[in-house]
This record gives sequence, C-alpha cells and structure tokens, in this order.
Amino acid sequence: MISGLVSFCLRRRWLLVSIFLGLFIFGIYSASQLSIDAYPDISDTTVQVLTQYPGHAAEEVETQITIPLERELNGVPNLKIMRSKSTFALSIIQMVFQEGTEDYFARQRVRSPRELRDINNWVVFPAFKQVAVDRA
Repeated sequence: MISGLVSFCLRRRWLLVSIFLGLFIFGIYSASQLSIDAYPDISDTTVQVLTQYPGHAAEEVETQITIPLERELNGVPNLKIMRSKSTFALSIIQMVFQEGTEDYFARQRVRSPRELRDINNWVVFPAFKQVAVDRA
C-alpha cells in the first residue's frame, strides 16, 4: 500500500508540487488575514493599586492606607469586584471591572483627583510659566 502511494507520487510530481504550492499560498493568505491578537484575552479588565507604607505593620497599613483607599475607589464606574490585601509595609487593591470595560477607561478612573491636582501643580503650571517667560 505504501509502495503504491510512493509510486503514484513519483509518477505525478507536478500534481504534488502544485498541491503543496497551493497550500503554501493559502497559508500565507490566511496568515495575512488574521487579526493582530491571535489568542484573545478572555479575562476581565483588572487594575491593581499598590501602595507602600515602609516600616509599618499590616494592621496599620490596613487601617491607614487600605480602608481609606477602598472607600475612595468604591464609587468607580463599572466596578464589579474589589479585593484587597495588606501585608507588612504594602497594600494591594485589585479592582475587577465589568465585561466590555476598556483598559484605558478603567485605569483613568483609578487615578485620584489629588494625583491629578499634583500633576497639574508640578508639571503643567511650570511648563506654562516657562513658555510665558521664554516669549517675554
């Protein structure tokens, strides 16, 4: 049976070459039509907030850092689950958002107004003042 298959392939080389060439061209075409993400990410959008509080016990980190942050972040839109863990000098808050929430949207909602104000005061305003001074 195998010798018959081999002799058939040897007698009709042009047929085999054309089949393999067709498969090769089809493979290149299929690879070019694939979307960028061949393996889609099926997990929910997750954001982690890590806070360091050096030299303090887990209970102090819990009461002074984790609980106030949880209260502040509890009203974030599309929030599904919030988990937290406090260890020695470290607070970890993991926020899981509802299905369909964009990563950028979720990360932007976690930034606090205080951080935005600090960026405004220490980055944006000095840049504006520098531009005003250079033109004068």
